[in-house]
Amino acid sequence: MLSKIHTPILALLACYGINAASGVIVAGSSGTGNNNATEAGLGSYLAGASLDPFPYWDNLVRVSNASGVYLGFNPTTQRGWVLSADHIGPEPTSISVAGNSYSVSSTVTKIGMSDLTLYAIGGGMSDPALPGLAAIPLSAIFAANGETALMFGRGFTTATSGPYPWSNPGTTDANGMRWGSNIIEGTVGVNLGTIPSPNIQPYTYVDFDGSATPGATPFDAQGSVGDSGGGLFVLRSGVWQLTGIAHFVDDGPEFLELVASGDNIVDPSQTGDFTAYSDVASKRFTIGSVTGNLIPEPSSLLVCLSSVSLLLRRRR
Repeated sequence: MLSKIHTPILALLACYGINAASGVIVAGSSGTGNNNATEAGLGSYLAGASLDPFPYWDNLVRVSNASGVYLGFNPTTQRGWVLSADHIGPEPTSISVAGNSYSVSSTVTKIGMSDLTLYAIGGGMSDPALPGLAAIPLSAIFAANGETALMFGRGFTTATSGPYPWSNPGTTDANGMRWGSNIIEGTVGVNLGTIPSPNIQPYTYVDFDGSATPGATPFDAQGSVGDSGGGLFVLRSGVWQLTGIAHFVDDGPEFLELVASGDNIVDPSQTGDFTAYSDVASKRFTIGSVTGNLIPEPSSLLVCLSSVSLLLRRRR
């Protein structure tokens, strides 16, 4: 069942029992034709909007019944690292990246008192070589109100009118990644603890705008169950940076909505709802202390070493 954290109407985005559901929901006609379900569709949108390409599609992964982001590979530890949400379950024993399955080691690290968790993958006797994907750059500063953002999660496309239903993503990779666009609304501190024992954590949030809303993006999106752990990216100086990891949605108006238009229902979604992301910038040094320096290796490293070896043999 859905879980409430505190007084506002909000719901975690991982799957729970028969009420499990998923999705980056794209509003109205923008969602027609599954055009938010492919890397090609994303590329077409970015090119049409004169935005830089997004090179991290294969870094977007399934973690158990929810989502995650493959950050990169540490050549010293021979481990890859996946960042996701702490509240999802069950804990995965394997995670697939770029079509290959990798074992999850015992190194599972919760980041402080946040909802962020790191999974170490690969390096086992039966594991294939980790993919040579680009390492994900982590945002160094809070996302700012008005920044262009991309949302990712294991969702579905709906061309219906609101309210927008949720649907079960399952625990296989058959239901692939979905994307949506949005504009950063701002940041807020959320108490994940209690009033006597507060645990205030920073969150970035986006609003689900209807197509007629001034400033709405062409693929304006809303998170739902199954998107926990999915990434929120912002574009800075031509580079897409990871700025948030999906945690919950909120109906308002107590938590975020400026206008008291909430219907006190989070499933199904309606325009005006919010998706909240655990802030990455405030935790990036802690994340880095766990993962170490990540590079887009080892595959490209092996190619480079082979080239150097060949060059040396030619010089003899």
